[in-house]
Amino acid sequence: MNLKHLKEQISITIDNLKNYGIFPKENNHYDYKFELNFYGLTDAVEIFMRNFAKDILSFSNSEGGILILGIKEDKSTGNLEDIGLDTKNFDLLTKIDLNLISQQFNKIAKVGVDLDLQSFQSGTRKFFYLLIEKQNQIIIPINDFPDYKIKKGDIIYRASGKNEIANSTTQDFNRFLQIKANEKNKEFMEIWSKLLPEMFDINPREVLILNPKNNTVYGYNSKDNLLSSSEIDIDQTENGVFNIILNAISAGEIGKISNDEGKPIYKIVGELKSKTPRDFIYFSSLIDKVKLKTNFNFTSNQLKFVFKYLKWINDESLPIENPDETKLNIEFNQFIWIETLDKTHKVVFSENAIEPLVLAINEKTIHQTIFGKLLQPKSKKKK
Repeated sequence: MNLKHLKEQISITIDNLKNYGIFPKENNHYDYKFELNFYGLTDAVEIFMRNFAKDILSFSNSEGGILILGIKEDKSTGNLEDIGLDTKNFDLLTKIDLNLISQQFNKIAKVGVDLDLQSFQSGTRKFFYLLIEKQNQIIIPINDFPDYKIKKGDIIYRASGKNEIANSTTQDFNRFLQIKANEKNKEFMEIWSKLLPEMFDINPREVLILNPKNNTVYGYNSKDNLLSSSEIDIDQTENGVFNIILNAISAGEIGKISNDEGKPIYKIVGELKSKTPRDFIYFSSLIDKVKLKTNFNFTSNQLKFVFKYLKWINDESLPIENPDETKLNIEFNQFIWIETLDKTHKVVFSENAIEPLVLAINEKTIHQTIFGKLLQPKSKKKK
């Protein structure tokens, strides 16, 4: 939770404490402390760090949390009593500068933390609350800090209402990874609900979004538990499947591929139009098709050397996306040219480009001229 959500939650908790004398039990979001351990020190920041550094790491690495100071716990029964802070404890907490606390955490893990420390009263009793925001990254100590009971490399997080070390055993680490994976699943669902609320009746993990304008497919990556994207080759011709669907939408015929009971499981962004429709393939497809017919192994960069040898381009370092158009020789535009796809310019190829590339790569006598070395022949499969 971020500080905004934590402030909303603590506001409700304080109202319940004041009006009804009730507050949540210790759990993964709440913790309580009756009084500070001063450790014989007088420095407010150091006393604060010794009391709360480990808790702050723990909540930051989890869902965030709330610490209420001035609540006493009966260790034998677990019952909580809202006694309040004495003058010594209350006065010390009023001296805390959270900027200095954040600087201390920079020393611990090279990262700051987001906190809020405020006082409140219930009758004549005085309390403080500490809000700890969830961090987007896992905070890991870079050194040992024995005074704070923190060890280098420990992943401290909140589980079962207490602070745990995630990487103390393989079993503990697997448990931590599962918790973080579940968090990512939740975040993924929230992303979908904001981007495509009309699709939320469907399981978002089973939906793909295709954007033919920039040749991208978006979907749920079950391995890493996140929303990811990849480039794909999409048929750009007038009779391509996406133009057929778009035409059906424009003609009001989309019901033929959906029904009245549920919402359609598609999302098409933009439209496909070309001033002079022309079939082409992308660089990735070209590589695959040339590899099928060649007798030697080659890399994508080495294929660009062949382009230069054939005088299709003037620079073998030519990028495929947003290239310098002057680096292409227009006299060979029957093989290679640039297509404008939305705001992106890409080098594309005709099917006719495959054969001259195959011939050049299969001609071993010109390998030194093209590549500066001999290419490795493909290993023959055993029958």
